[in-house]
Amino acid sequence: MAPATERKKMIVTGRIRTMARPDDLADWMLVESGAISAVGSGPAPAHADGVELLDLGDDTVLPALVDCHVHFLETGLLDLDVDLSGSSCFEEVLSLVADGARDVTGSMLRAHSFDPDLLPDGRYPTVQELDAISTDLPIIIRRRDGHSSILNTRAMETLRIDGGIDGVEVDAEGCPTGVMRQDANTFASRRSRDALTREEVVRCFHEAARQAASRGIGVVHTLVGSRDPDNRDLEVLLETAADLPIEIVPFAQMEDVDRVVSLGLPRIGGCLLLDGSFSSGTAALSEPYADRPGNGVLYYEDDHLTGFFRRAHERGLQLSVHALGERAIGQALRCYRAACGGECRDARHRIEHCELPSVAHISEMLSLGVVACVQPTFELFWGDPGGMIEKRLGTARAARTNPFRTYLEAGVRLAGGSDSYVTPMDSLLGIHAAVNRPNAAERISVYDAVSLFTRNAAWISFDDARRGTLEVGREASFCVLDADPFEVEPERIRDIRSRRLFRAGVEITPRH
Repeated sequence: MAPATERKKMIVTGRIRTMARPDDLADWMLVESGAISAVGSGPAPAHADGVELLDLGDDTVLPALVDCHVHFLETGLLDLDVDLSGSSCFEEVLSLVADGARDVTGSMLRAHSFDPDLLPDGRYPTVQELDAISTDLPIIIRRRDGHSSILNTRAMETLRIDGGIDGVEVDAEGCPTGVMRQDANTFASRRSRDALTREEVVRCFHEAARQAASRGIGVVHTLVGSRDPDNRDLEVLLETAADLPIEIVPFAQMEDVDRVVSLGLPRIGGCLLLDGSFSSGTAALSEPYADRPGNGVLYYEDDHLTGFFRRAHERGLQLSVHALGERAIGQALRCYRAACGGECRDARHRIEHCELPSVAHISEMLSLGVVACVQPTFELFWGDPGGMIEKRLGTARAARTNPFRTYLEAGVRLAGGSDSYVTPMDSLLGIHAAVNRPNAAERISVYDAVSLFTRNAAWISFDDARRGTLEVGREASFCVLDADPFEVEPERIRDIRSRRLFRAGVEITPRH
């Protein structure tokens, strides 16, 4: 970020949505020393020499957007790996992987965004099909949700995957099919990331930050690290942070409380998995899936989880864990209550995703003071009638997923994230998804949707006194949009683009 001496005193004019209240629209704001010193309506005040006038015309100004759930390294990896998101048929998947294998420059081919639910075949590649592409090059294909993957034989050998790890799928003869779920998928993903050089990791962080800034996102809650004590990604991120154009809020994805405290970090956990995902059939449900056997999996015993929560809470760390299904959400709340003595409102502990809560869970969240970080774009991609969520859960349960309005009406605090790489790091798309949710009963207002990615997002990271609204005394961090999400037709919100981004009064994106 630019030093304070480069921060100019300036008057910003335009359609300024302060987000202090639903209808709070200003015409100008005065920025001094990186902070907002005045906000007003009507003609801008006269300005003396040395005060820059930033006339944005009809463009709309919002507080800099915040994405509260980003797998930062994996998001940057999207630029390095083979992208399967545009595949329309199974043959195209194999063709893209084969092309990538011919052009690969590293020691492993990684592909991402594979989604069999969008293909006519509706299946995973077989290990034989991947071996036909290469028996020498390790190939790992990650399903879009990140909760399952497919490896060729060479990758299983290189990553030391064997049948003793939970989640290695085998055929009728007991031979691995190449499909990895549960612990096997986590293990394979971690091992493949560990194969990256430090230079590749730094490049991924810069690429992820560039993507965020280009979309008006000035703050990213970065989920980095693993339970492996040798994993160095978190330390590399902290060393790189000062060189990034955006601000990061690191969540250390590990249980090593002492290590996190020694790094001076105030939070731990991130997307620490209590269960899996709907699409991979591993989210922990109360009743079986509608389209397959089983009701998912819980990765932790209560005693272990409560002990971890207690150690972190007693050291003053904010906690966060991944829980989608009812059983996982119930476990998170049960263990939060046991670890925190019945109430943790001041700690602002989080549940990531929190997609299928019961009525009792919502009441318990309010009682405990636990907050939810939700991903509205999940419903945009998979929540339509007949879509993946309905196929997995059935019509009745699908209608209960991501109850944004119910949460807010109950008084539960919500903030928004993308879960990038799973869905795009695009807060405007998240706003669009929350306003246009397929289940109209759970749609929320534009103000509430924008709040998920501005004022609520600042509150969830204890930054609400510094940012999240454009009020006097707040940091002058704002994005400039080519249209006003409060004024366009709701279905057009996704078409809005960010033109410019400022961080504490300094522009960090090129002018268009």
